[in-house]
Amino acid sequence: MQDQQPLVSIILPTYNGSRFIKESIKSCLEQTHPHLEVIIIDDGSTDNTAQIVQSFNDPRLKYVHLGHNQGHITALNRGFALSKGEYLTWTSDDNYYRLDAIAKMLEELTRSNVDFIYTKYHVIDEKGNIQRQGRTEPPSYLDIDNCVGGCFLYHRRVYEIIGDFNTEAFLAEDYEYWLRVRTKFKMKEMDAILYYYRNHPKSLTGIHKEERVQVQVQKIRGRFLPFWKKVYFYTMGQLRRAKTLLRV
Repeated sequence: MQDQQPLVSIILPTYNGSRFIKESIKSCLEQTHPHLEVIIIDDGSTDNTAQIVQSFNDPRLKYVHLGHNQGHITALNRGFALSKGEYLTWTSDDNYYRLDAIAKMLEELTRSNVDFIYTKYHVIDEKGNIQRQGRTEPPSYLDIDNCVGGCFLYHRRVYEIIGDFNTEAFLAEDYEYWLRVRTKFKMKEMDAILYYYRNHPKSLTGIHKEERVQVQVQKIRGRFLPFWKKVYFYTMGQLRRAKTLLRV
């Protein structure tokens, strides 16, 4: 019965992620959709990440150690190159899925006849306490900012046509990828909370700060928007700055 279900590949890049990775792996392996592979790409960890991964006795789990740190995007691309699934996704070593997340997204992908689905999510703290609901918006909002969040699933043909994540888009590699996807495929926001995104100081956003992320987002957005939209967003930015100066 399991072999008749579509294979889903979940890529999980990690670097010294031992603090939360066990919960992340469990949320993948305990999915109600069982026909999946979890490909962990260890980007040169020096903590006990390897021992935690090896404590799982599950043939669906694949572990690759890159030997030395090559960067988050290289780890992602290596994982997708090894994937065999008909459907693909990736997750982070500090976040986790609701246990029916993959099944729900597969169902919606099939019913909606789209190529890429993404869901709502909870933002949690270091202890797992829910802080708020994360922000997602319809795909048209990608003109303004990354509105996809961390829970998504897409058909393999998306990867085959769009290709790898852009190594020059660090801190906004997902946003740059979604913009490329939108040019060729149908995307849809799903009205269900299926994921837990952990907000903590040692996350990528915590280390590099939201301001640096937004600088990269603005650069990427400029490559994809038509001229009239660039003028619009520039004008709106100037108006916001003017209002700020008037308040001082």
